[in-house]
Amino acid sequence: MPLPFWFALFDASLAAAHRTFDSMASLTPGLGERPKPPASWRWSTTSSIVRELPTMRLREFAGTAGGPGMILVAPYALHGATITDLAPGHSVIKALLAAGIGQVWLTEWRSADEAHRHQSIDAQLADLNVAVDDCGAPVAMAGLCQGGTLAAIYAARFPAKILRLVLVGAPIDMAAAPSVLTDMVERTPAAAVDLMLDQWGGLVRGRIMQDLWPSAMTNDGLLAAVLQRRRVPAWLRSRFQEWDAEIVDLPGAFYRDTVNWIFRQNRLVSGTFPALGREIGLGAIACPLLLVAARDDEIVSPPQLLDMASQVASPPDRIAVRLVAGRHLSLFMGKDVLARTWPEIAAFLTERPAAQPKPKARAGRMTRRRASER
Repeated sequence: MPLPFWFALFDASLAAAHRTFDSMASLTPGLGERPKPPASWRWSTTSSIVRELPTMRLREFAGTAGGPGMILVAPYALHGATITDLAPGHSVIKALLAAGIGQVWLTEWRSADEAHRHQSIDAQLADLNVAVDDCGAPVAMAGLCQGGTLAAIYAARFPAKILRLVLVGAPIDMAAAPSVLTDMVERTPAAAVDLMLDQWGGLVRGRIMQDLWPSAMTNDGLLAAVLQRRRVPAWLRSRFQEWDAEIVDLPGAFYRDTVNWIFRQNRLVSGTFPALGREIGLGAIACPLLLVAARDDEIVSPPQLLDMASQVASPPDRIAVRLVAGRHLSLFMGKDVLARTWPEIAAFLTERPAAQPKPKARAGRMTRRRASER
């Protein structure tokens, strides 16, 4: 999961300060009952890869409505971009296309290997900038969880290239309210992070982190709450299992920068965040802004996102704030949030009034501009 992953990393960092890598690695076999990862994630929505960049693939999902396009910045954490397209009724991608977005260009961040252990946040920003230019700047952009943090950094670094910005469940101002995350940051020595990365070859190993953190699929009630269903059918549980097994490794430099500059030093708020040769902050963001937080978010305390509204240069009448029912993952997978809130997000991104719900119709085959890659 996106940010519980960071929790596991902090605890793993503390453990690494007191154990050797071998003794810690010995903890991982048998800790979870997760299935083996599938050969390749099969996207629920038809798509094609339109760019291959060092830190990501740019994946395009094309709708039939002919509306404007937008860039969706996925989190770069344990599960990567697959969080955006779990299943019918539980897919951000499908919700956006159904609400009239013409094309969704998704940042599909690559799992890191040792050759890329030094990739930093700057590397992500540079590739995101290429994607924005190729899609046609200025663009509408939405960011999910940690991807929302990156989207905010980008909007502050290149404000003229962003038409409208939506941040969903994103950690922005870590001093705005206490949370489990901020407590863990405070009690994790910086040296422990360095030791962990040194022991793991300069990478954050997703498989070890997955075994150190319990999965929602082991608890029927929690999974139902996350997906906002009274009961979770077998096919959807299986699909969630497949998603939970689809993991990535992170570059150590990216992880260190994220922990230090965002979670520990709060540099976006202070205006000292280093981004592609310039120090930037939230005050550089002046575009129309929509902030969406979950009332029962166990990961990102709502004020850590919503307080951003008073720190940007966007006019107050161009800032919208939504506090919705649900948990953290519900923002991206919850049936109710996807049915009610994401059409409003699409309307904001396209500057059109939200469409009224339509009667159910038989599903038909959707045409696509490009060949399917699933």
